[in-house]
Amino acid sequence: MRAIGRWIDERLQLSALVTAFLDRPVPRQVGWFHTLGSATLFLIVLQVVTGIALSLAYVPSPDHAYESIAFIDTMPLGAVVRGVHQWGASLLVLVVGLHALRVFAWAAYKYPRELNWVIGAFLFLVVLAFAFTGYLLPWDQKAYWATVVGTNIAGQAPLIGGAVLELLRGGQQLGAVTLARFYGIHVWVLPAALIVLVAVHLFAVVRQGIAAPPRLVPLAQPMLGESRRAAYEREYAAEKHVGKPFYEALLPDAIVALILLAIVLAAAVIIGAPLEERADPNAVGYVPRPDWYFLDLFQLLWYFTGELESLLIFGFLTVAALVFVLVPFLDRNPARHPRNRPFALNLMGATVVAVLGLTYVGATAAPSGLPVVPAVAGMSADELAGLELFNAQGCTACHSVRGVGGSAGPALPEPDAKWEAERVRRLIVSPEDEEMPAFDQLSPEELDRLVAFLLSLKPGSAP
Repeated sequence: MRAIGRWIDERLQLSALVTAFLDRPVPRQVGWFHTLGSATLFLIVLQVVTGIALSLAYVPSPDHAYESIAFIDTMPLGAVVRGVHQWGASLLVLVVGLHALRVFAWAAYKYPRELNWVIGAFLFLVVLAFAFTGYLLPWDQKAYWATVVGTNIAGQAPLIGGAVLELLRGGQQLGAVTLARFYGIHVWVLPAALIVLVAVHLFAVVRQGIAAPPRLVPLAQPMLGESRRAAYEREYAAEKHVGKPFYEALLPDAIVALILLAIVLAAAVIIGAPLEERADPNAVGYVPRPDWYFLDLFQLLWYFTGELESLLIFGFLTVAALVFVLVPFLDRNPARHPRNRPFALNLMGATVVAVLGLTYVGATAAPSGLPVVPAVAGMSADELAGLELFNAQGCTACHSVRGVGGSAGPALPEPDAKWEAERVRRLIVSPEDEEMPAFDQLSPEELDRLVAFLLSLKPGSAP
């Protein structure tokens, strides 16, 4: 084997490259806080390896997806691999978030590392996209209904909402095409984006060097008339002059990687990967509760209510993502030390508190019942009975009336829809939308009352 290694090295000169890479000087303060970057890379590799293993037994179709997940759990080490993949995903979101906080707190996104931040921000968004697209793959209750809510929010994008919904679902309904599309995005599109972003990010870090922790007094002060680039290179050269070889910084990276591996293995063995009941599109009363990293957004859904609920959520998320990506260009303060950046640090602290607070409330709040549409003055007896039936059948899980209810289905009455008694009755008993359950168990009298209530919502109707 050594002879083969020498033969390869003689032709590719790999040992010289490795030696130069490991011996390159880095700032002496590079230590445990910097391990968050290598920890992110380690968890990404772990997700790729376990994801490939799971894809060998997974079947991306509504008829077989749930059963294939159950089958994986019966395979040797199958449940452990699935658990490592699920808990590794949670840990990856946490570590990427902590890494972003560390970079922000130390202002390591400032010149000349603005592009590093932008690439890292897109990496964070790709990781969240992995989590979202992976949600649907088990095809259980949480997977189905959380995806219904998430895709409906995306579908509220101004001008392009319909196209976005069509792109995500492959149609207007959540079904076989949606599952196949999410699987394709999860195992092909996002990994391709991830590989490119990670490669460019690592190249930029190696090329520019690891950012040293900020100092109140730099080792090298800028000289009069000196360019920004020249001042930076002189200051970073001073940091490396009193620094250490890169290989000395690898020990903390290895220790943190082993700790993370132990954590995900323990969680996979002790807790496992939960799997709820098979997805049931008729379970309109089911209230999805996402994993912890989406609990803050889940809680926001309860605060943004009314007909513009999804549009407001979409707008908020879009603005937040843009601000996150453009941080280096929005922060014009040249200082890096936290003491000289009180506004930025206070803003970061307020954001962290808000996210943690929403996450805590979302995790501890008891699952809320379905919203109830209140009666209004002037309703007839049949309309009141129909309203009571509308609430009792769980219609507010998907539809909103006068701003009360869910957003999975259209608000009632639908604009420009033919709001006639026979058509409304037919849609209740035999819906055109595959996601809407058929209420064919209602008696003729109940149907009459429900139709009477729905027709009373038509603009111009009394009350």
